[in-house]
Amino acid sequence: MRGMDLVIFEDSSNLNFAPLTLTRPVYELRVGTSTIREKLLEAFRPDGRVVTFCRDHLREIALMTEASTHVNDADVIGDEVLLINGSLIPRGELTDVIKSLRRGSCITSRGRVVAARLGRAPLDDPHLSSSLMGGDVLRAIAPHVSELSQRDDAMLLNYPWELIYASTELLQEETRSSVGLESSGEVHDSVIILGDRRRLYVGEAAVVEAFSVIDVRRGPVYVGERAHVQSHSRIEGPAYLGRDCIVFGAQIRGGCSVGDNCRIGGEVEATVFHPHSNKRHYGYIGHSYIGEWVNIGAGTTISNMKNTYGTVRVTLNGQRIDSGKTFLGAFVADHVKTAIGTYIFSGKRIGVASHLYGLVTEDVPSFTSYQRNLNGKLVEIAIDSVVISARRMMKRRNLDISAAHEKLLREVFELTKAERAIAKVMRDRLSI
Repeated sequence: MRGMDLVIFEDSSNLNFAPLTLTRPVYELRVGTSTIREKLLEAFRPDGRVVTFCRDHLREIALMTEASTHVNDADVIGDEVLLINGSLIPRGELTDVIKSLRRGSCITSRGRVVAARLGRAPLDDPHLSSSLMGGDVLRAIAPHVSELSQRDDAMLLNYPWELIYASTELLQEETRSSVGLESSGEVHDSVIILGDRRRLYVGEAAVVEAFSVIDVRRGPVYVGERAHVQSHSRIEGPAYLGRDCIVFGAQIRGGCSVGDNCRIGGEVEATVFHPHSNKRHYGYIGHSYIGEWVNIGAGTTISNMKNTYGTVRVTLNGQRIDSGKTFLGAFVADHVKTAIGTYIFSGKRIGVASHLYGLVTEDVPSFTSYQRNLNGKLVEIAIDSVVISARRMMKRRNLDISAAHEKLLREVFELTKAERAIAKVMRDRLSI
């Protein structure tokens, strides 16, 4: 007999996470050691189908990422379905409460749907189905539920800085599972381990070279398969290095989560990197969020604190919002490139495939060459040039750009035209 299906959806809060979510559903954001979607699947372990809903322009790339799931397909959903918000970090007792929901029940938090259990019929309502692709889910679901309950303890992400601070918190918990496991990688005898050696895990074929320092006193350190930590690196826990990463004598402070196949040099602190990004050289990045296929030039520094020691404000959807955080860096979308000697102010959002030069004191629209402090210009980058650059960068990692990835970049270019127009980006069609 078929079990209950699991539906993971986006609501309208995805707008708060732009530009990070221009190229991925909100549930594909990385927090701690994995994506939100991976955490939800681990927590709820569905015995039926998994169906995800996202904004329509992301459907093809989502199908590639989520090979075992159905995307934006209400027709495959069965008689019992558990809806879960793709911004939810599943934790503690709330997970059990969600699992035990009765049909017709819905849990909310601060005006948003956390989870709901429904029958098949409500998914035939086109208004509900379309709302699961980035709309007002609470309003759409209201006619189909008989019991609403409020939970203030739900870890339902709403702002981009929450990704950074939640990631640091989750790293403590998620790397703890590796404590005591027998490492199969190579750790040179001269490596200094500060704290309990059992809190360092080095995966198969990974190497930690001579004269490195691993500090596990404040949290575990996880070094993934085939990762390579070069001599004179210092890594402080909690920290996670994904598969095939290379650390070039870097200073990795606590709270860093580095996705697969990244390159890290210089100094980083409390920062999340999606896979395949480069920060090879000197420079500091603190309390920031870095997308996929980003290349950070030598000397690039992202400030994570104001001179006044005040809290950092971020512009979201045209409004200035106080993050309440004293330490907060930048949010850097996929395919961004920074030139040597680039300096980025705290709380800035850097759009998809943009190129940065000099001093960056404001948010940067997607597909923009930011040269404000060099010649006063913001110039649009031709989409064909962006695709060529992406193809070249991927080739250096022995990967080819997929048709879905190229299509996504072209669609996001069109979707962000208004953003560039508002910022008065020159339409000189800059090719690089």
